[in-house]
Amino acid sequence: MKKSNLTLPTTKSLCALEATVRLGTATLAASELHVTQAAVSHRLRDLEDQLGESLFIRHGRRLEPTSAALQLAEAVRNSSSILENVWGGIQSRASTDELTISMLPALASKWLAPRLAEMVTEVQGANLRITASRELVDFDKEQVSAAIRYGTGNWPQVRARPMADETVAPVMAPSLARQLNLASHRALSEVTLLRCDNPDSWEDWFAATGLKQPSQPNEIFFDEDATMIEAAIGGHGIALGRFALVARDLRAGRLVAPFQYRMTSKFGYWFVQGTSSSETKPVMDFFQWARGHLLRDTQLLDLD
Repeated sequence: MKKSNLTLPTTKSLCALEATVRLGTATLAASELHVTQAAVSHRLRDLEDQLGESLFIRHGRRLEPTSAALQLAEAVRNSSSILENVWGGIQSRASTDELTISMLPALASKWLAPRLAEMVTEVQGANLRITASRELVDFDKEQVSAAIRYGTGNWPQVRARPMADETVAPVMAPSLARQLNLASHRALSEVTLLRCDNPDSWEDWFAATGLKQPSQPNEIFFDEDATMIEAAIGGHGIALGRFALVARDLRAGRLVAPFQYRMTSKFGYWFVQGTSSSETKPVMDFFQWARGHLLRDTQLLDLD
């Protein structure tokens, strides 16, 4: 950078000048800058001494800026605006390398985690961060690129893009299925029904199939899908499984879905972003990858 013979004033002095010109008094400027009124007055005097002329006409506490003061204050504001734009641009470019995705814990553990290596290969050029939470993301307060939510898509103040409908059906361990007479209408009265806090219940499934629901079934309730699915894999009962979460276990033979009837869930998967969130290449690459796999898993296209 070419050196100048000019000795420029300090940033603190220039900020004191701009605030005083804008607010009209050194007292108000001091309050905004979180310094004393004496400190502001001292900085203004330093500027005047360095410039060799008065910058304000004093009318008691009110300070009337001279033409030179007005010019300097305008230059300070313009310089600050240029710096903010450059700084913001640099931060924005840096943030495009960050890919933070939020999703429910069960989806993170049962669907995404086993596919991480493949996903990282498909979604390149991003520093990936996965947050697993049951809480809805506040995009205005949290540094989250996007979220996969399970619902109806009508959340306020976000952009929601449909990804896949969900399919639900009873699943159980092969060892348990071999113990039951699945052709009998009493088969499900002989096994523990595993329940979870989902929008689709066993009551919905029995009503849809026309089968009679056991009047006093043995039941175990779970507050999280992944735990319920592990219980089913262990042979401890039959679960009403969401296919996105059980597809991998069905393909591997850890679970079976012995009943033909499959129910379309009331909820589906949605790709959600804040209204001002950026659709960067890593974000859109992840969306395309995730939607493709969710569609494949929720329909079990390669199992039938």
